[in-house]
Amino acid sequence: MDSESELLEKVIMFLAVLVGAILIFNQYRFSRISQSYWNYLAAALILALAALVIFLFASRPAAHKHAEMRQLHQGQEPKPFTFMEKISYGMVALVAVLILFNQMQISQASALVGFDSGLKLSTASTKQPVALTGDPTQDAIAVVIPRGTPFYGEAFGISFDDPIRSLEIIAQLDPSYGRNKVQLSQEEKERYIKIGTTPTMACEFCCGTTTLVFKDGRPACGCKHSWAMRGVAAYLIKNYPDLSDEEIMKEIAKWKSLFFPKQMIQKYIQETQTGQYTPDIASLLLDVDEEKLKEMKAAVASQGNAQNSNTAAGINELPSMVGGC
Repeated sequence: MDSESELLEKVIMFLAVLVGAILIFNQYRFSRISQSYWNYLAAALILALAALVIFLFASRPAAHKHAEMRQLHQGQEPKPFTFMEKISYGMVALVAVLILFNQMQISQASALVGFDSGLKLSTASTKQPVALTGDPTQDAIAVVIPRGTPFYGEAFGISFDDPIRSLEIIAQLDPSYGRNKVQLSQEEKERYIKIGTTPTMACEFCCGTTTLVFKDGRPACGCKHSWAMRGVAAYLIKNYPDLSDEEIMKEIAKWKSLFFPKQMIQKYIQETQTGQYTPDIASLLLDVDEEKLKEMKAAVASQGNAQNSNTAAGINELPSMVGGC
């Protein structure tokens, strides 16, 4: 073989090793997301591919030696690579580049699902003081509408202050419809169903459904709001198993409040008057001091008709729905 042939041989060898290493690494990342039996099949195929590559490269020296001896015997010079052979090598190089590009996309997807985020969460529940203004609408907004970045927000680049963009991101975590589905074990799925079938933990204001999933785990609604709430539930169950069901429901309810601010604030004020809270509102009050709840209930009860009209007018200025259904 001439120097050009030897160089191409080394390039092909390098690309084969590189592609094999990337495939093994990708399979490792996928195995962390899914515990399916398909992982074992994929690992077997990778091993078979590696064995085939080793066999082909091990057999090439003998084949080259035989070809050279035959050419010398026939008085012929070694033939250069044909046009098709060069095209084949170019295609191999192109495939390697595409796999590298795909690896960058997979790394971004893994970060989205929360791997390598380095985030830690203290699950100790502490009662948070609520600054009351005496205005039922403003107090309701302070309790119901979240602000800032959730503890898992940095892993996704999401914020409560940007609900439309965040909706599109967390919706892709939905175990049923998302592009970056969170894969749950059987035990995790049982917990997911328990939380997802809790009444009012859903997007009833746009679709009428009162739960996120049915009792068999199938999605109860196909709108993006429901995708997002299921995605948050599955992600927290998977990555923060020490959170209680109530704490996970609280995070779901926060997003529900952002998606339907007018209805959730109206609902909160109505339930504050009676002191009987549905699971979605109750989860939002999980860390609110009971004395503050009594004060807020008293503030609502003390409002006159004129003030109630002002309260209703203030609530009506809020959007009924944020993000597309």
